[in-house]
Amino acid sequence: MWPTPAHPPCCLWCSPPPAEPGNTGSDARDVLFSGCRSSDCTAAGLSATVSSVTKNLSDYFAVHPDANQALIDATRQSGFSAIGACNSYFNDHPDQANDIRAIKAPLVDFQNRCGLQVEPAEALVDIGEL
Repeated sequence: MWPTPAHPPCCLWCSPPPAEPGNTGSDARDVLFSGCRSSDCTAAGLSATVSSVTKNLSDYFAVHPDANQALIDATRQSGFSAIGACNSYFNDHPDQANDIRAIKAPLVDFQNRCGLQVEPAEALVDIGEL
């Protein structure tokens, strides 16, 4: 999937490889990396997207106390049990699962558009460990 013109490699930590010496014409690099030059595929863009999605999730959970409680209860379990609890809850509440998917869509779009190879939350964990 990556890199392609549909998913340019606009990662936070890389830049396009250098052009071949003497190559002054357009090449595949121009197509693949064009999205990086004209988009918000930056740490600042990622932070803004995460912030917006987090705010919208907070607002959603504030008016959906059952989902709010189910997710906080899941975080108090082991990783494997938490995944099962979340899956079970959202299998029983597909409308809420779809609502959350819609809220998360900007983050998924950012990840796909910018060619992120790790989940944005993983990148934030790494920053938190500094």
